[in-house]
Amino acid sequence: MKSFTIQKGTVLAFTAILAGTLVFSAYGSVNAVQTESVVQVDTEKAKKSKHREEVERVIDEVVTTKGVPSVIAGGLKDGERWSYATGTASYEVPRPVESDFSFRIGSISKTFTASVVLQLADEKKLNLDDSIEKWLPGVIKGEGYDANKITIRMLLNHTSGLASYTDLDFRDITLPQNPFRYYSVDELIGMGLSKPPVFAPGKGWNYSNMNTVIAGQIIKKVTGETYAEQIRKRFIIPLGMTATFVMGNSHEIPGKHATGYNMDRSGQLYDFTDMNQSWANAAGDIVSTTKDLTTFFSALLGGKLLSQEMMDQMHTTVDGPIGKVGLGIYEFKTADGQSYWGHAGGTFGFESRAFGSLDGKHILATVINAVGPAVEPAHSKIINKEFGR
Repeated sequence: MKSFTIQKGTVLAFTAILAGTLVFSAYGSVNAVQTESVVQVDTEKAKKSKHREEVERVIDEVVTTKGVPSVIAGGLKDGERWSYATGTASYEVPRPVESDFSFRIGSISKTFTASVVLQLADEKKLNLDDSIEKWLPGVIKGEGYDANKITIRMLLNHTSGLASYTDLDFRDITLPQNPFRYYSVDELIGMGLSKPPVFAPGKGWNYSNMNTVIAGQIIKKVTGETYAEQIRKRFIIPLGMTATFVMGNSHEIPGKHATGYNMDRSGQLYDFTDMNQSWANAAGDIVSTTKDLTTFFSALLGGKLLSQEMMDQMHTTVDGPIGKVGLGIYEFKTADGQSYWGHAGGTFGFESRAFGSLDGKHILATVINAVGPAVEPAHSKIINKEFGR
């Protein structure tokens, strides 16, 4: 692999919106009140500016090795958007990464699919405790499987016991050897069902892409349209997410993007930017930007997409190795004990995160254009700095 030079702090876009109205009862008090108000505003602005500089410093610091080529971060806090990008978009032909670059969001796609299901429950078109057999009769079959005992809720919080088709050999050997192969949903389901259940329905927790693939099929059965069409109609178009696409059979990333680096079993990174993401289906085939993810999670966590009843259902959790797991989202605990909600996305070439407060007023989305052991600690450092007290 050729040598490269990391460029730090190459892109910075920070927009602050400040609005205030003062009403005074007497002319003589105007100057004093205005002066005091200006001081308060300047102090608050200085605090925000200092915090943003601290977050950017941490982002610069994590881009220090070939394990983290670049970081793009985008956020929203109390109506103010910001973005920052640092590092190289390519080792082979060094160029600065930019804050509006697109990337594969991987399993953050699960939140989109789950949100469609929750909206359908809001519309009384399905019930979260419906069995899979009710909606997909005869689809889940095989030794040890009983679709009558697996519910839609279990799919969304990974307690179904369905085995995942994405094992280590599939990830490290099968897909890299034939990156442009198209996988039908029937193939994916068949691959998963060729394995025995991990546990009886509701009796454990296991992260499985099969769960979200099946959820996508239920969306199609209920609505007559694919999960991709429903995501576009319900979220992408209404929220103005112009850089977000459900990829289906396409292998290219639309728009400007960095090179995505995958890690082989020897620990070496290699270019794996272009690939057919059909293997991930409803569980991970979306491309987006940090700005669009910020828009989506602000609307979702802020209660603009779901009723309060469904918001409560979404945040009813089970315990898993990653912490409290809800329906399509999970809890991120900061080092100082604060709770934020969202999802992580890991796929070939890109690792991303999107988390925020339950009121939707404070959101952070980050992406690193590589996978490997250095990536998770880097994301955690940035998230903790952004949300920390």
